[in-house]
Amino acid sequence: MDAIKASPVIQSIANWAWSSDPSADVAPQICLASLPLLTTQCFSRLIARFIGIGIIVMSCINKAPVISNMIKSKSAVGLSVTSACGEVIMYSNAAFYNYLRGNPFTAYGETMSLVFQTWVIVGLIFWLSGSGDDDKIGIGHMTFIFAGYLMYLFVVFQVLTPETQYILMVYNPVVLIISRGSQIFQNYKQKQTGAQSAATTGLNLVGTIIRIGTTIKEVGWDFHILRAYRYVELDIVCTTVCLQREYRETFEESEGKEV
Repeated sequence: MDAIKASPVIQSIANWAWSSDPSADVAPQICLASLPLLTTQCFSRLIARFIGIGIIVMSCINKAPVISNMIKSKSAVGLSVTSACGEVIMYSNAAFYNYLRGNPFTAYGETMSLVFQTWVIVGLIFWLSGSGDDDKIGIGHMTFIFAGYLMYLFVVFQVLTPETQYILMVYNPVVLIISRGSQIFQNYKQKQTGAQSAATTGLNLVGTIIRIGTTIKEVGWDFHILRAYRYVELDIVCTTVCLQREYRETFEESEGKEV
């Protein structure tokens, strides 16, 4: 058993799984010494790591239903530009804050994936929006959005200091309310949900609830993350969008049957 524990492969896995745990009771040497029966702390940290990987993998297809709906219908109807841009900033704030704080990638990797996917949605809204769309964006608007994001990146990586990086998470609830609120209002105004996907909405809701636990386990009680990024507000507004979509689809089906 000692020879197995000393092998480079096992040492690498142990360092990956337990080297950055915030608890003093979890460390590669401590957890390896407890093999073959891991302590509760070591086992729960290992599980959190694998759950984190699962969340990251699933996040890679989080926006796929929305993107697929847009491409198939060749329409961006039902999607709010303000909401999409807000999501870009919201996910970017979370991703960059965790990266700058040196948190494990498995604790926030899905936000990196969602930044890229949401940019794809913004690009598709620009490409597919018609002249009659309320949220139509032209080349000038897209250039402004892109330039604004470059300025945002400059501030994040060149201006913010370790003492002020928390600002990214402090303002996330505000960005969240604006982003989700804009989409909810868009749904209400257009009386439809367009290219939105119930699958994506459901994944957001379930993923957020699970991620609260893994964040505490992998990062510790970082209240900037727990309060601003994983706050209960996210569950509430995601549920509102989900229920709104369900109500609209049910209403449309009932109207179709009556006709």
